[in-house]
Amino acid sequence: EKLALMVSPFAPHLGEECWSMMGHGESLAYAPWVEWDDALTVDNEVTMGVQVNGKVRGEITIGKDVEDESVAVELAMAQEKVARYTEAGKVVKVIFRPG
Repeated sequence: EKLALMVSPFAPHLGEECWSMMGHGESLAYAPWVEWDDALTVDNEVTMGVQVNGKVRGEITIGKDVEDESVAVELAMAQEKVARYTEAGKVVKVIFRPG
């Protein structure tokens, strides 16, 4: 129903057909518009780039609320491309920005 409501300004004939196929008797034009829900727009995960020697070697997806850098480092080191560049030497500096 929500999709039929949202498509109706752009393709009114398609919206009306879908609306009537769903069993509604009156026109789609008289239906209330879709309500906004802030909870659906919040991302719980973020994607972070992983750099080795100043070049992007991969990406990790981590929870937005993770504050511990060791979790991010562990995920980064688990990637094949990152491990290939870090296995030869010791990691000197890790920069992690939570959130």
